[in-house]
Amino acid sequence: MKGGLIILQRIIPHYRRGFFEKLSKRNPEVIVLYGQPYKGEPLKNATDLDKNIFVELKNYYFGRNGKIFLSGIYRKIWSYKPKVIVSVFNTGNLNIYILFLLKSFLGFRIILWSFGYDPALGFDPKKRVTDKIRLFLSQKADAVIFYWGKGRDEVAKFSKKTEHYFIAPNTLDTEKLMELKEGFDKTGREAIKKELDIKEQFHFVYVGRLLKDKQLEFLLEAFRILEGKRNDSRLTIIGDGPEKENLKELSGSLKLKSIKFAGEILEEEITGKWIYASDAFIMPGRLGLSVVHAFCFGTPVISQQKKNYFHGEGVGYIKEGVNGFLTEDGNSIALAEKMEEVISTPELSRSLRYYAFETAKNECSVEKMMDGFEEAIKYTLRKE
Repeated sequence: MKGGLIILQRIIPHYRRGFFEKLSKRNPEVIVLYGQPYKGEPLKNATDLDKNIFVELKNYYFGRNGKIFLSGIYRKIWSYKPKVIVSVFNTGNLNIYILFLLKSFLGFRIILWSFGYDPALGFDPKKRVTDKIRLFLSQKADAVIFYWGKGRDEVAKFSKKTEHYFIAPNTLDTEKLMELKEGFDKTGREAIKKELDIKEQFHFVYVGRLLKDKQLEFLLEAFRILEGKRNDSRLTIIGDGPEKENLKELSGSLKLKSIKFAGEILEEEITGKWIYASDAFIMPGRLGLSVVHAFCFGTPVISQQKKNYFHGEGVGYIKEGVNGFLTEDGNSIALAEKMEEVISTPELSRSLRYYAFETAKNECSVEKMMDGFEEAIKYTLRKE
């Protein structure tokens, strides 16, 4: 019966849609419950969702930042009588605490799905109450699915039991993105650059939210250095966010000539063309799924090395000098030098592009993510 496996999400952003659709094909019992975003939140729900898979309910938010919420899921849970519930895992998700109370009465299993810790702070339940709660819930859950190995390892350091910890490498719908790349290969990079009106010989791109933690000021400073040496390159910044006006102002003060702020673009084929037509994807600040996005189009990623907790799971896919680079933190000169090295060395550029795509195929495919989910689900059902 459909609904035997419920996945509880706060919202369904566009980059999650493909994964859940594919998971539903593997497991027809899947139902995904979700609600509306917090008022003013930049992330929105994907549109035209299949109502046979996705069921929209109502979220109730508390506080000023939307981090604490409760969802109207309980009639559906009573109706579906699921065997397993997979819930998005953060301590502000009040549904989790209620589900733990209900599980002994209704007989379902609880799987928590999590990055593992706060990327900016790390994980230390001896110092932070939220981490102490997270550890307690991780130990009480029937299983925990982590986005990446580092997330699991950080929590495991403080855990008495870890056999119920699983990894489902966080990724995008790589299958769909690679299909787009296959079409782009037939068209050719030069033809796509012409279509996008990229007249310069070389092109760099950033795609993502324009946020402080993305540290785009280093990218603009690095591009100024590159422009001072050569006039054959262009930078395109795709995205919107609170830093947009500050970045445009900085671009003007740096007198950047070959830069374009393209705004937010959500159409996957169009953003894919911009990434495919680029010699490198540059994101100086926090790395997440953008690494996967770039690699699916065979485009290497350049970012900055961080000594402490900072980057998201995307950094785990970067192999220095193989499919990308992590330059010295806070050093825009080093960033500029690496950008120049990529476009000055055709053999290096070809190698980076080849291995970026190979990484997407072999290490961060959507199939691996589904395998991790299924392994955790089978483990919890065996406990019956």
